[in-house]
This record gives sequence, structure tokens and C-alpha cells, in this order.
Amino acid sequence: MTDKTHPVRLWRNAALVWVALSLALAATVAGAYLDIGIWKLPLALAIAAIKAALVAAIFMELTGAGAGSRIAALVGLLWLALMMSLTFADETTRTRAPDGFSQNTE
Repeated sequence: MTDKTHPVRLWRNAALVWVALSLALAATVAGAYLDIGIWKLPLALAIAAIKAALVAAIFMELTGAGAGSRIAALVGLLWLALMMSLTFADETTRTRAPDGFSQNTE
């Protein structure tokens, strides 16, 4: 049994990642209550990116995975970026109705 797959090492790594994810959860909750104005969303997204990277690196084992697995993960990220950019483009090109405008069709 190699040192990397030793059961004690696996449990220790899982426990460390669990602690890191728990701390990131606490940071997310604390950030939601902070009065930091426009920086609230970037803070939440940064914490979410850290949590996603931990899950991908440790639980999905992408650090030691083959090229196919890494390409599949990269394609998933590119697909997410495409969907977010299309959503952003749609939102920014919509015209806004003036205040007090009602669309009652009765």
C-alpha cells in the first residue's frame, strides 16, 4: 500500500478538507452579514471558488488525474463561463420599462 492510499492518510486528508470547507462556510455566512457594500458579491464568489477548487483537487482527485479527466473538468468550466456570459449579455441588452409602467392586458 503506498503512502498516498494509506487509510490513515486518506482520513486525515478528508478531515483537513472538511475543516477547510467548514471554515469557508463560516466565512461565507460572516460575509453575508458584513456591511461591505459592493464587495459582498465578489467576496462570496471568491469563497465559492476556493471551496470548488478544494472539492475538485481533493475529492475529485484532479491533481493526479489523467488528461481526459482534466479536459472534462476544463470543458465544464468553459461551458459555465459561456452560459454566464450569455446570461450577462441578455441582461445588459434588455430595455427597461419606465417606473409606473404597467403591463395589464385586461
